[in-house]
Amino acid sequence: MNLMNAKLMVVGTYLLAVAAATVASGVRSGAGLIVLAAVAVLPAGALLTLWKHPSQTLSQTIQAARR
Repeated sequence: MNLMNAKLMVVGTYLLAVAAATVASGVRSGAGLIVLAAVAVLPAGALLTLWKHPSQTLSQTIQAARR
């Protein structure tokens, strides 16, 4: 599994958990739904943006250069 698939799986699971919590809590007001949408979207967007692939180690760089 590559990093992008892992990130999408984590974000999808998080969004489903927030959606389930929204349904379970019975929020019906517009303001409550906006707050829960922000709680769902903002951390997920930050995770996708800030979770970067780790840089190569010196050993990996040498092995790539030898090939």
